[in-house]
Amino acid sequence: MRYVTHSAFRIVEADADEMSEHYAKTLSPAQVEPLKPRQRTSVEDRHYTAGRYSVWNGRCHSGMKVALAGAPDAYVLYLPSSGAMEIDVGRHRVVSTATTGFFGDMSRFEKLVLHEDRSHIGMAFEKSAMIQQLSELLDGPVTDSIEFAGTVDLTTVKGSRLAALGTLVWNCLDDDDADQLSPVAIERLFQTMMTVLLEVVPNNYMPRLTRPVSPAVPRRLKRAIEYMYASVSRSITVADIAREAGTSVRALQTSFQQFKATTPLNYLRMIRLEGARKALADDANSLSIADIARNWGFSHMGRFAAAYYEAFGETPSETAKMRWSETKKRSMAE
Repeated sequence: MRYVTHSAFRIVEADADEMSEHYAKTLSPAQVEPLKPRQRTSVEDRHYTAGRYSVWNGRCHSGMKVALAGAPDAYVLYLPSSGAMEIDVGRHRVVSTATTGFFGDMSRFEKLVLHEDRSHIGMAFEKSAMIQQLSELLDGPVTDSIEFAGTVDLTTVKGSRLAALGTLVWNCLDDDDADQLSPVAIERLFQTMMTVLLEVVPNNYMPRLTRPVSPAVPRRLKRAIEYMYASVSRSITVADIAREAGTSVRALQTSFQQFKATTPLNYLRMIRLEGARKALADDANSLSIADIARNWGFSHMGRFAAAYYEAFGETPSETAKMRWSETKKRSMAE
């Protein structure tokens, strides 16, 4: 992880153009307007960036409207301490008050409305980091985008713990350089925060994260999965899988949804991606990335690399480099 960088600003009685220019330099292109005609804007903020993560503590004294154009491709968390903020996500408007936090996909934001005396701790996580964290929790690839519900009730036990953790992360960064934690420790804090967010904020992967041990898998589903593993390097269809399992396509799809919470082809894709990842991370494997991809049913390297990054939040070469780095460390130690 890159070392922590710090920035701070305090803008008093600025006009809309000055604020728009500031946001373009620090966040993303944006059009800023005061809440009232000809009103001047006053804000202050302290901001830290640590690799794929950032955290800030800001206060908007006067209130303002911020129309975003091309927001960062990241998930963002707002933990308010005072005031209200409205967030337009597509056709939906979400309201964050002093007792209601927000967590969502920043790239979908269209407009923010910060009311007078709004203050909050904010955190941003690059999507690749969140995908990688979820992949580790699932011990498998992330095959669909992560969709979060948005608001978080900070008055509940889990909500208050989330807020306390956010304050801890902020306090660990907002400190004298001599007293700051190491970059490794800071990264672990952000990873812990992502794990808590995945467990606390409702999302489409929560059933898999909290699902109890599945009941006994039907014999035909087992046969279908065995056939997938046996044919992993070949091009096969759902009809092929159903025929080998001795069932109909519709029954096969229903069975996969019931017991694996996915489709047959998505499950096959998971098998292939997991297999490729394990091979790339295996010290004993001397094959090239292209050979590993072909062995696990990927004939197009570009599509394999894109699917791999989407599933694990890192490229195949980054996984391989980690293996080579660990091997080198062990050989030097010996």
